[in-house]
Amino acid sequence: MNSLQQKILDPFVAETLESLTTLAKLSATAGAAFEDNLSSFRFKGYAVATEVSGAVPGTVLLHLYPETVTDVGRRVFERLTGDTTSVISDDDLHAALTEWANVLIVKATRALEVAELGVRFTSPVFVHDTNEMGALLKDVVEIVSVPIQTEDAGRFYFNYLLHAKTAEDSCSN
Repeated sequence: MNSLQQKILDPFVAETLESLTTLAKLSATAGAAFEDNLSSFRFKGYAVATEVSGAVPGTVLLHLYPETVTDVGRRVFERLTGDTTSVISDDDLHAALTEWANVLIVKATRALEVAELGVRFTSPVFVHDTNEMGALLKDVVEIVSVPIQTEDAGRFYFNYLLHAKTAEDSCSN
């Protein structure tokens, strides 16, 4: 992973960990970032995606397995609405996860603006089928992934689907 990718990923990872604590009451840790294998990259079941334009175009994904999305989504829904119903609709689950992504993007964007990296983000969208994921992967040439492990809700990934190789000096990671 190079230093420009690291500068962009760090605020997202930090905000992901903080928001899991505040919005989902989950303790979590981030693993080391790595370059994912593009040819074997697979859709995990659910994702919240935002397009990135500017210095490093691509797509940022919060990429979750079905069991993780249910647990995290339910927890975020409860925190946002105060509704502790054990079963929530798919629409409410999607809305809660999209709101979670909005919180991450707003907070990470502030940090990235301070760093003057020249990146902008679209509003996040919920991805829940392989056709939508296939469209997101169309122009991808490189994927940088960061595993996030929660104590109670399992593991998920933060992925940066890059549309161009970033050419800045590599940093060790």
